Amino acid sequence: MLKKLNKIITFNPAALLLFTAIPLVSLKADLVEINRVMAKVEDRIVTRGEVDKAMDMLNFTKAEKDTRAKEFVDGKIDRLLAIRAFYEKGMIIPDSYLENEYNKHLIREFNGDRKLFRDILLSRNQSQLEFRKDLEEELIHGHMLSARRRSREEVSPDKVEQYYRENRVQFLTDEKVRLREIVFSQIAGEPEAVLLQQAQQVVDQIKVGVTFEELAKKHGQSPYKAKGGDWEVMVAKREIRNEAIREQAFSVDENQVTKPFSVELLERKADGTVGKSGKKAVYIIKVDKKIAAGVKPLDEVRQQIEKTLANQLESQSQRQWLSRLKRDAYLKYYF
Repeated sequence: MLKKLNKIITFNPAALLLFTAIPLVSLKADLVEINRVMAKVEDRIVTRGEVDKAMDMLNFTKAEKDTRAKEFVDGKIDRLLAIRAFYEKGMIIPDSYLENEYNKHLIREFNGDRKLFRDILLSRNQSQLEFRKDLEEELIHGHMLSARRRSREEVSPDKVEQYYRENRVQFLTDEKVRLREIVFSQIAGEPEAVLLQQAQQVVDQIKVGVTFEELAKKHGQSPYKAKGGDWEVMVAKREIRNEAIREQAFSVDENQVTKPFSVELLERKADGTVGKSGKKAVYIIKVDKKIAAGVKPLDEVRQQIEKTLANQLESQSQRQWLSRLKRDAYLKYYF
């Protein structure tokens, strides 16, 4: 294409005046960059263009492309080596299986809309034949990696216990509480002192035996009023947004009630952020249940650890296998 363009420009001097030197140099530079070979694996090459295309699909910035290009080249090399090993073993993917996977992808990703599918491929400068080839290579790559998959049953109990001992920080649990609340709001612009007085009267009733749940249903003004003020879930400190509520909730023991305290209410701003609203409410909180911070028992996390270790074994097996393939193949980088 570039040779033809040069011939046209040389043959017609008048046409040369329509171009400046700068755009022509830029065009050549772009073509050189797109087609620049970044690596060679046996008889296959990896170009800057195909690496950029893969990163474009992930909406990478130019800076991200520059820093992660080698990572994508290595990924492409691994894929090509796996495909080469697949064919060297005499294996094939039946056309019927490939067609079935092609149709499943069409249904799963595009709800069976072939026009949308074609439009997406067009936006990627990719033909349906190229897409099918990519899909076939992806299936082969996945098959070859799955051959090195490890199951939880392959992980010994000793390894699980060792991992648990050495990584206990992963299994720490936060102190948590389950709360009930009674809230007094400034419905008609009442002074804060009036709300505190109303709340204290409720506390006095609790002291003489009236249940918190009953008083919450009668006097509460929060979304939890109908449920007796019950938050219904255990929460950790970091899960309570309001600092005053957070401090009070973790300052009393189980089945204890706080003194009335003021809270500056939060609201969602027009820009989507959360900030102070300028309004106040008075809260009374009861801690229905409290669970101390600790470490999850081994039996509770055993399956999680087995899965983690199996994944590590699988990754190690894949790396070793790919290293052997690289050692036995002709491989060269050009950057």
